[in-house]
Amino acid sequence: MRFLLDEDTESALARHLSKSTHDVKRVVDVLGSGTSDHKVMAHARSTDRIIVTHDDDFADTARSDEHRGVFYCPNQRLPPFEIYRIITAVIEAYPDREALPPVVFLTQEWL
Repeated sequence: MRFLLDEDTESALARHLSKSTHDVKRVVDVLGSGTSDHKVMAHARSTDRIIVTHDDDFADTARSDEHRGVFYCPNQRLPPFEIYRIITAVIEAYPDREALPPVVFLTQEWL
């Protein structure tokens, strides 16, 4: 899968996902810190990436069909490896990206 990690995610999550052969980019690396949500969403849409974020604004925007593909993690205390495990469980449940709902809530209930 192709991911765009919002600036509120830890770099360790990018490393875990990359080691599992996912194509991972970080907003801070490709767009810079402080990039507006609208520009992040536009970049994710144009590069066909799933946004991984703790920012609930993306969850609300994705529901309006501006972008299909947001992995929203409401618990900011989850360590990167736990988030990685949850993402892995989501991917196993939805091996076809087209079947993913617009917003997937990354919670421990996936484990």
